[in-house]
Amino acid sequence: MKQLCSTIKSVAFLGMAAATAAMSVSCGGLTQWAELPSGGKRPVGWTDETHGKSAPPDYDEVFAQGKVNRLDITIAPADWQAMQDDMTDMLGEFGAVGDGPPRPPGNPGDRRPAGQIPPETVPPEAFEACEGMQEGDACTVSVGGDVISGICTMLSDGRLACIPEGAAGPPPGDGPPPGGGGWPSDAGLIGLLPRNPIYVPCTVEFEGKTWWHVGIRFKGNSTLSHPWQLGITKLPFRFDFDEFEDEYPEIDNQRFFGFKRLVLANNFNDSSMLREKVAHDIFREAGVPAPRTAFYRVYVDFGEGVTYFGLYTMTEVPDGPMFDTQFGEDGGNLYKPEGGGATWVSFDEESFPKKTNKSEEDWSDVEGAVTALHADRSDPAAWRAGLETTLNVDEFLRWLAVNTLVQNWDSYGNMPQNYYLYSNPADAWRLYWIPWDCNEAFKSTALGQPFAPLSLKLDEVDENWPLIRYLMDDPVYWATYVSHVQDVIEGAFAGEPTQERFRAAHDLIAPYVVGADGEQPGYTFLFDSREFDTELDNLLNHVAQRSEAAISFLEANRD
Repeated sequence: MKQLCSTIKSVAFLGMAAATAAMSVSCGGLTQWAELPSGGKRPVGWTDETHGKSAPPDYDEVFAQGKVNRLDITIAPADWQAMQDDMTDMLGEFGAVGDGPPRPPGNPGDRRPAGQIPPETVPPEAFEACEGMQEGDACTVSVGGDVISGICTMLSDGRLACIPEGAAGPPPGDGPPPGGGGWPSDAGLIGLLPRNPIYVPCTVEFEGKTWWHVGIRFKGNSTLSHPWQLGITKLPFRFDFDEFEDEYPEIDNQRFFGFKRLVLANNFNDSSMLREKVAHDIFREAGVPAPRTAFYRVYVDFGEGVTYFGLYTMTEVPDGPMFDTQFGEDGGNLYKPEGGGATWVSFDEESFPKKTNKSEEDWSDVEGAVTALHADRSDPAAWRAGLETTLNVDEFLRWLAVNTLVQNWDSYGNMPQNYYLYSNPADAWRLYWIPWDCNEAFKSTALGQPFAPLSLKLDEVDENWPLIRYLMDDPVYWATYVSHVQDVIEGAFAGEPTQERFRAAHDLIAPYVVGADGEQPGYTFLFDSREFDTELDNLLNHVAQRSEAAISFLEANRD
């Protein structure tokens, strides 16, 4: 208890003439709180500007640029164990696949963990299908009466198994991506979490201030499941600052400098640790609504002393502050699509879970947009007019231009995930596209996956992704897309400025990634510290190659 309570400050009076103090127990130890003249109670140190709901979001403080902030998290041992037990229930024992970071196979810019699929989850027929074959050979396997195409893949136990295309990194939701294979739903795919992990209370300390009883849980899909099964404790987190306000009324409507929810991305599968941040910055600078990001070094005490968990990227959760600052109004519907319906092939209510206005069971905005997309296109002008009343098409085409230019394979067009939709009340409730989870951006290949990033021509995209295919088949939208490609390559993703952006960010975070104050074994995805510098070179080369590709594309598509 003494260790957990080491952060408690002496009783303060919050600038008032009189106050009384009492105690309550939180995950970080004893919380001292002051009784206000009005009769309410707040923890000592609480101010409206730093902890209150009415405070405007302080982007300069939370998402400071040009520096690496420090965040300290304290979790009671029993709560940490509850988080571990919850994960074990969903994914098996921590480190079940193997200890330590993944070795870098193939292209050093596209590392993926070896043995991503636990052998015990693979049916015997899959091993039999690859007998006498070599790694990488095409194969077919019959499971449960279904004949599935796949690739002979080396698993962690050294055996070859016929793994369905897409099974090494499945999207959330039910079933495999459209057009691809996949094990039956009961085959135990790695990364396919059956639900969100549990919240527990924690204490957060930042810049000499404390936030009590903050809800914290693990978050993510592959960025969570792969580290867990590899035995790497650098796990991604999600905060909800008033998750436990019912149990602790003194933190009612608690905020972190105006923010209710925040995410700490662990930069999984990114040896540069720059992709998540730089990609979101480029999207936003190109006119696409995107979360703010900043670098944080994260320290956690779960009962064994303060431990450096590594260099994280703090990411803004699409929520009130983002809606106010980037859309002008925050009362709209927010969706995080996932699963088969997220392809837009047809409307499926379950594929568009609501994140706001949940009590209003009304999906008419999304259903209207999907219906408009599939309307009769024999009159292109009428079709465009109908679609544009439901979806900000120009903004989507900007997203598409950025996404194809930077090459972000883990997104719409390959995977039905990693985007939000916001129906903006300030724009007649039209839907806006918000990118999410960009740790796979700036990669020319998708190692271990059955697909590559989309080409600038987009001619390989079929009708399984109608929001791209139908728009690219329309001459007006095609011309708009080409124009946006030119704007982006001359602006937000211009070659030399982008390379300098990467260099500056690399130098900024380097002391907290490698060296004496850098990441430590068991809390890093780096197999060798040299990967960090090598990956910068890969990024710089990638930017140069994409500039050349854009020039060739634009020359071939001039009017």
